[in-house]
Amino acid sequence: MIYTQIRAFDAVAREGSFSRAAEVLGLTQPALTIQVRSLEERHGLKLFERDARGVRLTQAGERLFTLSRQLASLEEQIDETLSVSSEEQRGQLRLAVDGPQIVMGLFAKFLARHPRVRLSVSTGNTQVVRQKLLDRHVDVGVLPLISDHPRVHAVTLWHHRGVLITSRSHRFVGRKTVKLEELENEPMIGREDGSTTQALINAALGRIGIKPRIVLELGSREALIEAVASGLGCGIVWELEALASTRVQAIPIENDELMTTDYIACLKSERERSIVKAIFAEAARMPADRRDITALGWM
Repeated sequence: MIYTQIRAFDAVAREGSFSRAAEVLGLTQPALTIQVRSLEERHGLKLFERDARGVRLTQAGERLFTLSRQLASLEEQIDETLSVSSEEQRGQLRLAVDGPQIVMGLFAKFLARHPRVRLSVSTGNTQVVRQKLLDRHVDVGVLPLISDHPRVHAVTLWHHRGVLITSRSHRFVGRKTVKLEELENEPMIGREDGSTTQALINAALGRIGIKPRIVLELGSREALIEAVASGLGCGIVWELEALASTRVQAIPIENDELMTTDYIACLKSERERSIVKAIFAEAARMPADRRDITALGWM
């Protein structure tokens, strides 16, 4: 019985919702709630704080969640050992990514090799993706600035170079390159706090004494591209993001420092799970060199 209760607890902790956890486990929400409540009452612990926005783990819940994830990983390894066909992965893999452009080619190749796996993908800025990974709400993250974290195993996936994007009617259209100095007093579309892209752009401009004139701040790169296409200002995005839209003009920037690297990452405690190893293996087959864009499935 306690295993069933821990499994119910683990699902709620991962989903952040009793209703979604019940759907994942194929249970009714009342049945799932009873399992979790029984576990709390059995040990005299409160595992979740409940409010109008959903549920969050208490300190005791955080400690148990770390152990329940280890138990789930062990169960998966046992199942893999007993499986007749362990080469082909199955089950669900949860990922969080800071942008869809880079990962779609990876997902296509992975699913072609492992068609019985279901990928569940959420998106967000670097800060959001990082926290989801560290909180064990996803198995794998794709994001920058994570390679030195002591709890994380990370491998280089792709190197990005920044490009300026403008509307099709902007005065820069037709230029082969643009200098960052030329953006002085130029209306710019920016990203929200927590965006690594915006932090790198601000740092690059700051090094040459330019403060960006942000006229509009948006919460996603997709919204930023739409705003630029509408003529509200210029923006800076990574080259793969610019390739995803035909509504804007992408112009290379004469500044080699405006670069970043995305990593595929998991917690070190999860790296031996075969489904995690499988997507890392697929990532290793992808080109990390920015010049080979065709291999990512975009051109």
